[in-house]
Amino acid sequence: MGIFSDLLGTSKSYFKLGIAGVRLVNNAGNLVVQIPGGGTDAAITASQVNVSGNSLVVNSDSAGSGADWKITLSRPASGMTADVALTLPVDDGTPGQVMATDGSGILSWVSAAGTSLCDKVDTTSLAFGTGSPLALFSTGAADIISRIDIVVDTAFDGTAPTLSIGVAGTTSKYLTTSDVDLKTVGVYQVHPGLEAAGIEALIATYVADASSAGAARVLVYYVTPA
Repeated sequence: MGIFSDLLGTSKSYFKLGIAGVRLVNNAGNLVVQIPGGGTDAAITASQVNVSGNSLVVNSDSAGSGADWKITLSRPASGMTADVALTLPVDDGTPGQVMATDGSGILSWVSAAGTSLCDKVDTTSLAFGTGSPLALFSTGAADIISRIDIVVDTAFDGTAPTLSIGVAGTTSKYLTTSDVDLKTVGVYQVHPGLEAAGIEALIATYVADASSAGAARVLVYYVTPA
């Protein structure tokens, strides 16, 4: 009778598989697989592991100090609209490479693009009570202003509020007052394609014209040629 009680897991704090097999232990509601004799976790081999929760935890029994920490891999908490399947690259890649997708979940190693050839963007907020001129940022000596977006999030309620982007002495060098309508919510975009004249301190010149409401964002895109 005693052997049947052991098989049912009712007479001991663990369930053992075979005479010298691994132990299945209940640790505060967490199933732990231990080597024969207990005390050390055992490996598990399966053709597929299905996880019903949202995360995988590596080094779950870490001390949380020194070099002993956990890594948690989680799915997004929101925003997913379909299943996602990712296939890892076939090798380790080479130093400096980054992981890219083909759009169908097949991952591979590719060489990272040089930052000197990438668009960069500076973002500055503009509100109805903002003083003028509004300092934006300073360009590098060889930067090219490739694009400017004015995003009007809340319409300005003044009679005829205006905005221009440029530098001291040439306040409409990159964007003129006719390029944007602050009284209408929307995105206003221009493509100056102009090389900065050395290091320039860009400014936004704003006229509220009695505005008591309104909010916008100034996004200046620029590139530094190699």
